[in-house]
Amino acid sequence: MRHFYVIANYAKPHTLFCVQEIKEYLTAKGAECVIAGPAASDNGRYHYTDTGRIPGDTQCVIVLGGDGTLIQAAHDLKGTSYPLIGINLGNLGYLSEVDQENLFPSLDRLLIDDFFIEERMTLLGEIVRDGQIVCSDTALNDIVLTRLESMKMLRFSLYVNDQFITRYNADGIIVATPTGSTAYSLSAGGPIVLPTSNLFVLTPICAQTLTTARSIVLPDNAHIRLIVEAKDGIRMLHQAVSFDSDNVVSVHPGDEIVIKSASDKVRLIRLDQRSFLDTLGKKLSR
Repeated sequence: MRHFYVIANYAKPHTLFCVQEIKEYLTAKGAECVIAGPAASDNGRYHYTDTGRIPGDTQCVIVLGGDGTLIQAAHDLKGTSYPLIGINLGNLGYLSEVDQENLFPSLDRLLIDDFFIEERMTLLGEIVRDGQIVCSDTALNDIVLTRLESMKMLRFSLYVNDQFITRYNADGIIVATPTGSTAYSLSAGGPIVLPTSNLFVLTPICAQTLTTARSIVLPDNAHIRLIVEAKDGIRMLHQAVSFDSDNVVSVHPGDEIVIKSASDKVRLIRLDQRSFLDTLGKKLSR
């Protein structure tokens, strides 16, 4: 690899210094390195870059920050095939491949193509109201139906491949990718699955039941449909759907949230075959 594009979260300490080090190091090695400008806000949503700013010959996108920064960068690059590698400037995460102390040896490996590509599935979610799609977005981690400021639980039905499965009274439900199985889904009691798996994990949030509300694991070709219902005759307007905790869209009783596997894959550069299991072991041993 000789052509690099750098995206950075400048809210993290020492980011500017690290960006300068990367550019100077790669340039000294004869590579080209373009730095993205500061993040911009669009209707309350932050973007680190857009595809129109990236040189066409870019071979690698380096992302400085934490897992959240990499997830946002993946959203910004939706529809492209640029591989991403994360430089961790935050807490121990699952997505960022490189720590600061290993920065230069890792850059050397990129320069000699000593790496492999790991593809991660994403979700496509559509909010359907009165037969019309009013919102469509993708997620690398999860799509979540949740209540907002109201203390009342939601009522919603779950259908898989157009077959009714169950009706929930709960604070919501998380539909997670394997990548997202270590995020909000895990906090709600969902299982950890290998991030390269091709499946969905559905985990209810604080479901009202006398037995444990279990997670449901489905193959990635499943078609998931959630129907928001009125509760006790009250048409609650205090629920929303979030896409990777970023794009938050209000939903109404009668709305349907349709979720399936997206055609887009996120391509992550990996230097170590055991990186996820190593990170998982460190997390579990704390």
